[in-house]
Amino acid sequence: MKRKIWKIKELTPYAATLGQKYQISAYLAQILLNRNIPEEDFHSFLNHDINSIHSCLLLPDIEKAVCRIKKAINDKEKILVVGDYDVDGIMSLAIFNEFIKTSPALFSFYIPHRIKEGYGLNIEVIKQAKREKRTLIIAFDCGTNSKEEIELAHSYGIDMIIVDHHHPKDGRNNPFAFINPKRKDSKYPFTELSGAALSFKLLEALIGKDAFSMLDLVALSLVCDVVPLKGENRTLLKEGLNLLKTNNRPAVSALCKVAKIRKENITAFHIGYILGPRINASGRIASASESLRMFLSDDEKEIFSIASKLQEYNQLRKDIELDILREAEQKIENNLSQNYAIVVDGEGWHSGVLGIVASRLADKYYRPSFVISFEDGLGKGSARSIHSVHLMEALEKCSKSLSTYGGHRKAAGIEIFKEGLDEFRKNINNYIKENVEAKDLIPILDIDLKLDFNDINVNFVESLESLEPFGEENPKAMFASSSVSKKSSPKKINSGYSVWLTDGKKTLEAAVYDSGLLDILEYADKFDVAYNLQKNTYHNEPVLAIRDIAMSSDKI
Repeated sequence: MKRKIWKIKELTPYAATLGQKYQISAYLAQILLNRNIPEEDFHSFLNHDINSIHSCLLLPDIEKAVCRIKKAINDKEKILVVGDYDVDGIMSLAIFNEFIKTSPALFSFYIPHRIKEGYGLNIEVIKQAKREKRTLIIAFDCGTNSKEEIELAHSYGIDMIIVDHHHPKDGRNNPFAFINPKRKDSKYPFTELSGAALSFKLLEALIGKDAFSMLDLVALSLVCDVVPLKGENRTLLKEGLNLLKTNNRPAVSALCKVAKIRKENITAFHIGYILGPRINASGRIASASESLRMFLSDDEKEIFSIASKLQEYNQLRKDIELDILREAEQKIENNLSQNYAIVVDGEGWHSGVLGIVASRLADKYYRPSFVISFEDGLGKGSARSIHSVHLMEALEKCSKSLSTYGGHRKAAGIEIFKEGLDEFRKNINNYIKENVEAKDLIPILDIDLKLDFNDINVNFVESLESLEPFGEENPKAMFASSSVSKKSSPKKINSGYSVWLTDGKKTLEAAVYDSGLLDILEYADKFDVAYNLQKNTYHNEPVLAIRDIAMSSDKI
């Protein structure tokens, strides 16, 4: 069982004061403080109001982009719309299509092939636009750092509008319009919107409040692109989830049908682990244009046919991923103890699943993980990180070993030539060795509060539901209790084990989903438990969903 460091936060007097002020429990107030929610945002966090979101007109260059798009339509110009091959990119295009529907003959969509072309704009896309006599390119969820492509388009007399949320690098060449809240000169109050959320903002600037009907697609992007679920993102997601459950978008209904889930029960979990992987599967295994076509089509028979194909792609993706994961783990186990980072490579590994494999490795070994597939001496790789290592900062220091790179704090993509691999492996390990302490390479379990069992009741569990939807930077609340003993032996249930625990004053049911935790549970007289809280809806009683167990007093 992997050792974890428990970081338990204290219940503060300030939380008690805020609890009284906002008529919530001190525990709930403390959880909000633990998520860095300022007092002035308590009400909006717990009670979302779609009318409170920021004006789209605050985004840099958005009015300039709107004028250019309307001029292009009035002048009957030919326009190319480019997007990324993941859920965020696909949803960006599907949202913007709500505007395109008024003049479909002028627009054409283009999504790069993940394996053949890689992420984002490329020179061939610009050359194709020139051959087709297009005079405007609108790029969603990509293009921020596409300096060469922007310069080439300009030389061809093609204007470019970039609608993106990736971090701009220094030396970037300015397109005609650059809508990105992460621009240094941006005055937009919130910087963490997804690409599709920015597409929605542009759509709102073009057509007004009718754009709000597309928030269900924004919700898909917010969860799948793992943006922080705070501030405006939280409001957009809550509104979007309501639309996902209630509106009749055929693509979503078809996906729910093939995945065997009820549309009216969709949560952020279903988006992240069931719907999102199926939408992504076409881009990983075949072409992302199939998923886009499903969202653009009005033919329900075609839509269901594509959804069924995505189901097959998703299973194939799982099989390929498992094969690569096993091969990667065999390579890693031989020299893991000497590495601060996982850098593993193979010939001809399917590049569509490298990011998922990197994520699995980062979770298992708790090291920043780089998974690279080489073909003809050129490697394309995906990276996933841990809480203590900012990928973009690390890659910037190792950039001389790379052909190119880009991404976020926790996820990135790289290109590297075979002859640079050993140097990169050495440099990335040295960087982490010099900048990260040994304790930061041990997984952390962030625990919101220490509770006695007497603190736990159904009303408290139900109050935690006001914190939903959960996700990036807003995880499920985690609690810990000490000196607990079992009142019954673990009993196998469908999804794990059920056991009754007591702290000497009160007995509660617990569910254990990780069989690796059973040894301490079986043999220790006293132990400490870390858990989320859920509800047994049949008996209307609280249940401890156990996430970790330690010998008593070892953690608390």
